[in-house]
Amino acid sequence: MEVHAHTHTERKKWSHYLWEFIMLFLAVFCGFLAENVREHKVENERAEQLAKNLYADVLSDSANIQQFTETRLTKERKCEYFIHYVRDSSLTELSPVFYPAFGWATIMTRQVIFEPNDGIISQLRNSGELRYFKNQDLQAIISRLSVDIANIRARNDKEYSFIELNLRPFTIRHFDFGWYEKITHNGTLTFQEGLNEVESKPIPAAIKNPEKFDRLEAENLVSYYLLMLRGTRQTQYIAYIQDNHKLLQILRETYHLK
Repeated sequence: MEVHAHTHTERKKWSHYLWEFIMLFLAVFCGFLAENVREHKVENERAEQLAKNLYADVLSDSANIQQFTETRLTKERKCEYFIHYVRDSSLTELSPVFYPAFGWATIMTRQVIFEPNDGIISQLRNSGELRYFKNQDLQAIISRLSVDIANIRARNDKEYSFIELNLRPFTIRHFDFGWYEKITHNGTLTFQEGLNEVESKPIPAAIKNPEKFDRLEAENLVSYYLLMLRGTRQTQYIAYIQDNHKLLQILRETYHLK
């Protein structure tokens, strides 16, 4: 009778399986940690780049709105002069400074309307990249600035509408566009450059259709426009400037920007 040999495999101890489980768990856990660190690093780098781009946009607008504010203040003073002049001064023997004031009040319109740049802010909100900014104060001030921008644009629309529906027809009826061509050297200079030049060398001008020039209409028209200009500057512009400066401050402190 043939005898068959049987091989017997030694059974592994439970501690061996436990050790294999621990090693597998550590490998998966370390991989998870490595991936988490990598993602965290990528998010931080992305946040820093977005912060730099946002800072550049907001800093540029900070300078722009200051310039627009100064220009608007000049326009407001010219509107005030125009209003006082048309009440009772001569409409045929014009003061040398009347027509520059007339031009500032009725022609210089687009040049005093600030259009904020919200390209990066829109990108942050629409793409969900705002989450890269972990600073809650930073997220909050970006949201506030977005509201400020929306308010400025809504106000700009009101100013544009008033200009086109009310101010433009009055200007077409009574403004001397021949004078405009002279001070701009037939378009060689911008209107603002021409106005700056004509202050030192006045050029004669006349009110067109003086027999139809209604003093009260002119006064009320520019007075209402002046109220709009002041309101925009004192409300929408100031709110934007304050939040703009706050955002720049937080970006500098958080990302060490200059």
